[in-house]
Amino acid sequence: MMTCVYWEDKGEESQWSVDGCTASSSNETHTVCSCTHLSTFAILLQTEEQEEEDPLLEMINLFCMCVGLAFLAVAILTFLLCRWNPKINNTARLHLCICLFLGHLLFLVGMSRTENAVVCAVIAGLLHFLFLSGFLWMLLETLQLFLLVRSLSKVQIIQKEGLKPLYLLLIGYGAPMVVVGVSAAVFADGYGNKDQCWLSKYRYFHWSFIGPVCAILTLNLVSFGVIIWKLQPTLANMKSDISQSRDTRLVIFKIVAQFFVLGCAWILGFFQSSLTVKSIFIIFNSQQGTFLFIVHCLLNREVREEYKRCFSCRFGTKEPPGN
Repeated sequence: MMTCVYWEDKGEESQWSVDGCTASSSNETHTVCSCTHLSTFAILLQTEEQEEEDPLLEMINLFCMCVGLAFLAVAILTFLLCRWNPKINNTARLHLCICLFLGHLLFLVGMSRTENAVVCAVIAGLLHFLFLSGFLWMLLETLQLFLLVRSLSKVQIIQKEGLKPLYLLLIGYGAPMVVVGVSAAVFADGYGNKDQCWLSKYRYFHWSFIGPVCAILTLNLVSFGVIIWKLQPTLANMKSDISQSRDTRLVIFKIVAQFFVLGCAWILGFFQSSLTVKSIFIIFNSQQGTFLFIVHCLLNREVREEYKRCFSCRFGTKEPPGN
């Protein structure tokens, strides 16, 4: 890393100092400095010991990412093809899986494509958009849950809960597009660098992703607190309808667990200080698709019945009479 400095002479104590000097721009051959005073200036190259890539860790990452992508693909097909209860709105879950699938796939095949600066910048911008969209869809699913709980508290007939799909699509993809557009307009060079196709840390540009993510995670935590607080008296009044109470608790468990798996994976990514933390981050981050498949597909009775029917038709087995 290049640092602009000047020679600060204090009699017996003299040293290079960065006070009043900043690097305006830098590339592989030139660095432009800007200083607010006159003195003897220099550019210092700060060399950091680069960590060697661990081949075993790379193989584990590749294998885990492929497994996660496979389960995301199955989950997407399930949400698209299975026959669901008309009261269930799966728009948020479907598009959460789509964003994660495209984001992880692009991350796997495009993160290291740094040969062409323009292509690298486009990849970084798309990753920024897809991962922000994924987090926002997670927030929208929490909003759907909040609206469901509100309808339960009013002891009314539950219609198809939540916002209309069109509104969800406008919010889920429109808001991240605005964030990426504004970020690119303010500092277009922040997308991509010579090491990887992701957001640059120069001028704290990476906070255009970290900031919205932290805000979404905070809103999710607050929303869960409000939902649980409002749900306590509602569940107490639903004891007569044990089935509905059990289904509601299961929905809440799924979405809360989903929040912790998706959120904690990225929080670990901010603190990769050791090989152990890196390994845990790789496993949690790459297996998001596996987790979503288990929670929203395998733990869903209607989906399991659909799977049984599909396998029965595929392999020519007949279901037992009465099913």
